[in-house]
Amino acid sequence: MFTLRSLPKKDLRWWYSQEPMIDFDPDFQRTSRVWKGTEQAFLIDSILNGFDIPKLYVVDFTTQDVPELNPHHKAYAIIDGKQRLTAVFAFMKDKFPLARQFVLYSDPTLKLGGRKFSELKKLHRPSATAIEKYVLDVKAVVTDEREKVNAVFLRLNKTSKALNGAEVRNALIGEAVEAIRGLSRHTLFTTRVRFATNRSQEKNAAAKVLMLEYEGGAPVDTKKRQLDTFVVSIGDKGGSRFNRTLARVQSNLDALANVFQKNDALLTAQGNVPLYYLFVSRLNAADRRNVRQFLEWFENARRKNRNVQESDRDLNLYDTANRSTNDSGSYKTRLRIIRKKHVEWTRAQAKQSNLARSRTKKR
Repeated sequence: MFTLRSLPKKDLRWWYSQEPMIDFDPDFQRTSRVWKGTEQAFLIDSILNGFDIPKLYVVDFTTQDVPELNPHHKAYAIIDGKQRLTAVFAFMKDKFPLARQFVLYSDPTLKLGGRKFSELKKLHRPSATAIEKYVLDVKAVVTDEREKVNAVFLRLNKTSKALNGAEVRNALIGEAVEAIRGLSRHTLFTTRVRFATNRSQEKNAAAKVLMLEYEGGAPVDTKKRQLDTFVVSIGDKGGSRFNRTLARVQSNLDALANVFQKNDALLTAQGNVPLYYLFVSRLNAADRRNVRQFLEWFENARRKNRNVQESDRDLNLYDTANRSTNDSGSYKTRLRIIRKKHVEWTRAQAKQSNLARSRTKKR
């Protein structure tokens, strides 16, 4: 079943009253960046000055609830228009004011710039009423099929804004997609990484880790095409191999979260996560205790190596391979070098410890 229809015309005051019954974050949504105050104020400017704003798209559960699509038990789920609706609601809650330079075209003499919604109600009630009475154009999807909701989301976003690979995969269905969503909420991705996550970058890293583990930790290409193929190949039924893989990834991410620090400088680049995953997850527990210290040393050694005349060939090769982090060849080269350097560093540390002990005994 699938129907796309216009909802009865309702004003913003009515939609504001329905806020508790609107799901702003259904799982197929892109991870949107929050609009800045200037962007939010510009939207309110457009409403007050009579400009149209793009229509919104929602899934309508008021006539038929579908628990599989509506786990939060709301009346509506936003497909497209999240930022517009949240901006309006934020203004109505006095969370930001009109722009300082705001001009009301119908009466430029009014000084309303910098005013919040509650102030408009007192100083110029017609402007506050204009916001409350503004009628939204809302299209509703009525369906019991997840694929149809995803299709609407993808079509809207493909034609209006470029979705990256992680955002497109997040709108698909299947065991791998659900697993990637779950893994992206792991402590490693929510508190340890330092790279931006406003465009589902953490889901992209989680997808790479899952795919690499599925291949037994073998270095394979983790480009968009390979990740998409992997997600589709798993389908609706992951099977025992996939389930075992997911369990291993969750356990290994626990180990990595214990290695790295909050907002770790070593995890500034998304491309480091799959490599560190392959490296750290294959170490024994004793080696993991000091591995962050080694990685810090390794990154410092790489930086120093770029500024010396007689540079380290392995570190030069690592830097070259690091330019194409998703190539299987890059994974192989970087893993070989980082493992080699780890052995050398561990031996050097042990030698220093032995010397220190021997000096202590002589005293």
